[in-house]
Amino acid sequence: MENTYKQRAKTFLNRNFIFLPFLSLLFLFMVVYPQQISKYPQFIDWKTVLNLTGLLLVVTAIKESAFVGRFSRSLLIKTSTERGLALALVTLSALLSMVLTNDIALFITIPLTLGFAGIIENDLKKFIIFQALAVNVGSTLSPVGNPQNLFLWHQWGLSFFRFAVKMFPLFIVLLVVLLLFVRLAFPAKKLTFYTEPPKVRVNTRLFVLSFVLLVVFVASIEWGKALYALAGVVLLYLLFYRRVFLKTDWALLLLFVIMFVDFHLLSIVPFITRFVMHFDVHAGSDSFVSGLLYSQLMSNVPAAIFMSKFSTRWQAIAYGVNVGGNGLVIASLANIIALRFVGRKSVWIDFHKYSILYLTVTAVLVYMIFYF
Repeated sequence: MENTYKQRAKTFLNRNFIFLPFLSLLFLFMVVYPQQISKYPQFIDWKTVLNLTGLLLVVTAIKESAFVGRFSRSLLIKTSTERGLALALVTLSALLSMVLTNDIALFITIPLTLGFAGIIENDLKKFIIFQALAVNVGSTLSPVGNPQNLFLWHQWGLSFFRFAVKMFPLFIVLLVVLLLFVRLAFPAKKLTFYTEPPKVRVNTRLFVLSFVLLVVFVASIEWGKALYALAGVVLLYLLFYRRVFLKTDWALLLLFVIMFVDFHLLSIVPFITRFVMHFDVHAGSDSFVSGLLYSQLMSNVPAAIFMSKFSTRWQAIAYGVNVGGNGLVIASLANIIALRFVGRKSVWIDFHKYSILYLTVTAVLVYMIFYF
């Protein structure tokens, strides 16, 4: 019995080890800034937490239905090679992130990727890593593609078309580099299929219900009615499919809550503010570099908000925080969402093998093309 508990504890820590640095930072802030503790609820973007709750429930249900595996098979037949499959998944993820935001795009495409488990022997981790990069790239183009763009779009009162036109050159650079990375990272070898894929019982009713709920919930987010939609989602699953709640990754929600508090407190640390003031952030090049670097420290959404207090160069800030969404895993919340789906500690290390190199290449290219 004791060994069982130890094994469970080890599994939990391996899956949730990303909690440790954020939780430690929160405890540090509690000691250093105890007067801020009562304000913690104000630091949390409850709208994002609410949206994420609904999406987690619905996507978990779709995954539990095992229906996605059927569609996965037809996609595998059409692509046939690792490189072809990677290009298909990257393209789909990038396109969806332009209109549905980067995190929602992941909730749609990653279950599709996970549906390949038991069908092919190829490692799925790398596909998911590149899907995370793809949604960061695709969402760059649209004002509604990611939270940092949405903030900057409203903050500077820009038209949708003007914002997209200004971001288009950056999008092209990031996309071309990403496609080159896909070509280099994925061989053109044939996919390896299991001779006898495991038989999985498909729950068609659960899939149909969950697919409808996904469409309704995404639409409700766009219409600003997500709270009512979430209530409906919770009620339906409570009545008919309670096991969905047991399978949902509630730890991810808790991680987001902690991160919101940590990132806000980081942005008010005096020495960080003084450090920013040493740069001439009114210059485009410095605004770009600062936005990129702060994204690695506090994620790109808080970095965009933070930089807007010091610089009026919205395009340089937008370029910096969008390029900076890659690199360290905390640079974009979409990265954490993607890797949490995998549930293996090794994926966090593998992610940085590609993301840091991709950040380095794109950051140098963008700086040389637009700010040198």
